[in-house]
Amino acid sequence: MAVMQIEKMKSATDLPAVIFLAGAENYLIDKYTEKIISIGVPTDLREFNLDLLYGTDVNARRVIDIASSYPMMAEKRLVIIRDFNKMTPTDQKLIVEYAEKPNKSTTLVLIARTADLRSKALKDLQKLAAFVSCKTLYENQVVQWIEKEIKSLGYHINPDASAFLALQVGTNLQELKNEIDKITLFLGDEKNITQEVVAEVAGVRKEHTIFALQNALGRRDLKQSLLIYHNIKFSQSNLGIIAQLSRFFTNILIATGFDTSRQSTAELAKKTRMSSYFVNDLHKFKRQYSAEELLSALENIRHIDYILKLFPVNPESIMEMLFVQIVKGYPAERLPYAGKIS
Repeated sequence: MAVMQIEKMKSATDLPAVIFLAGAENYLIDKYTEKIISIGVPTDLREFNLDLLYGTDVNARRVIDIASSYPMMAEKRLVIIRDFNKMTPTDQKLIVEYAEKPNKSTTLVLIARTADLRSKALKDLQKLAAFVSCKTLYENQVVQWIEKEIKSLGYHINPDASAFLALQVGTNLQELKNEIDKITLFLGDEKNITQEVVAEVAGVRKEHTIFALQNALGRRDLKQSLLIYHNIKFSQSNLGIIAQLSRFFTNILIATGFDTSRQSTAELAKKTRMSSYFVNDLHKFKRQYSAEELLSALENIRHIDYILKLFPVNPESIMEMLFVQIVKGYPAERLPYAGKIS
């Protein structure tokens, strides 16, 4: 079935029999789920026609029994299964079979809060159900999302301001929405959002993020890198940090092949999947490292990734060692277990 656009749904009759929400972006999943509930069943009839279940607590037979029953004094029965991806493969298979011939008077909503959709059941559902992708946005998509969200609220944001807000907050849509709500509350009747407004309201709240860490490393600021790491290590996984740094230094290496002209900047933005606003930073960072040092940084990152996964080490100490290696330009051969990594 084709990809579904929930924003265009107006009433219960617009809802298909099976909807599959999948991805790692919780804000989108929650937003779309609320939309489906709001149009699917009237508030006064939800006690009889709305079932909220968890895949960890229910089996397929129970889900199918509920979905096969008819609504009571309403157009639709709505059955929502959170954590569908955590059901057993057998239960998932049975629900996929139900999706082939579903009860048309029920809308079954299956939610998988995961970016990994490679299992057979999840692949089959993308074909059988109305599929709604809720994947995390790329950096170069965030500015557009901010501008669209703000426009829907009746406000206008300057391009520099939207790029600055994305830089301050990152790609987490819930955090972005929280900041947008703060900004609109701060403005009152004023409808134009400038970079100065963003800086005043949201400009100091995100000193310590993965993006601040990568920028500190880009500047070869070891002291700040270590400080930021110790502030984010409880909210960010080490492997997640490594994945982000790998992408960051790869993009800097790519930037070494581009000049700062407008055309080259546009091409670099497309190649790195970044906003042109942030591409300018790549040009600054590439001046801090030689091409050999950038390749060494990537090799260090690769080695640390293997070390964390395969060897009994203190993760915090190993991450600190990574930052030293990158900033100082040391080769990966200096790392522990380097001789055991091909």
